Amino acid sequence: MANRFGVWTPGAGDQARKAAAAALVADLGEKDYEAQVVSSALPVVLGFYASGSKAWEELAPRLEAVATRYAGKVRFLKVAAETGASLATRLGVTGSPAVLFLQGGKEVGQRLAGEAIPRTAIKAGVEGLLGPAVVAAPAAAPTA
Repeated sequence: MANRFGVWTPGAGDQARKAAAAALVADLGEKDYEAQVVSSALPVVLGFYASGSKAWEELAPRLEAVATRYAGKVRFLKVAAETGASLATRLGVTGSPAVLFLQGGKEVGQRLAGEAIPRTAIKAGVEGLLGPAVVAAPAAAPTA
């Protein structure tokens, strides 16, 4: 929403948009890992975070933006370090935040970790999960 000066100001519509985006990145419990990740027909982006982490607060909107773009093609899940410690150990996650790209429960591509994970890196990881884009062949030039 913009005011009369053309400056963006937060409003009720923004809260609804944020809630919808946040719903695309669902919480995952350890007991649901097999059903939600290993048995998933869709590739999975799995984020590990520590509650109250400033790094996660900065990463979450980036992850949500990518989740919005690839909704229905990739499943986005997140695991709290406090409740998913054994899952983090099982997957070799040692720090927070961390983003893993999984297909059938197996890690595909390079995981992302650290303080400042760019949205473009998340997008590149998702595109790696989905495979190369199908490029249409150019139409044949008409012959005279």
